[in-house]
Amino acid sequence: MLQGKCINANASTNLKVGEIYYLFPHGGLAYEVSRFPHVGSHFGAYQKSQFELVVAAKPLSTPAVNKYLARVVKPPSHFYRVSEEYVITEPSENGYYSVFFKHRPDGPPIGAYKNAAYFERVEPFRASEAVVVNDIPEIVQKTAETVDDMPAMVNAPIKNQKYEQLTLF
Repeated sequence: MLQGKCINANASTNLKVGEIYYLFPHGGLAYEVSRFPHVGSHFGAYQKSQFELVVAAKPLSTPAVNKYLARVVKPPSHFYRVSEEYVITEPSENGYYSVFFKHRPDGPPIGAYKNAAYFERVEPFRASEAVVVNDIPEIVQKTAETVDDMPAMVNAPIKNQKYEQLTLF
């Protein structure tokens, strides 16, 4: 990911001379231009000659988020039960903290809440405590049972029925 200053806007209404944009290579002679550091948010492809490279931006890395083992004190919804344990994060800059299943702390969050009264922090969460649960059901091979292998039914009523094959035609 590169950053560049627009030096020539030509007839473009999207570009402004002197403004810094994020640039992503697009072929040999063009850049995909974006106001955000994500290639999917580009607003067009422009010639390289319209930009002067300013700084090679470092890829954005998400900082390690502190996680805590927490116990439900006041359930925020009917999904939670009092005294169940979950993994929560520290509140982000917008004030919300994420909630994860205890057995899947690296999975997707199951909720995000702003009210800190819902959960009580028990202790800092360490990844080694996580119990890995395989979501794929275990395949168990069953052996075919024959009539001779089945136990005999005692005191079961016996019906002597004669079956015949159904013919449709």
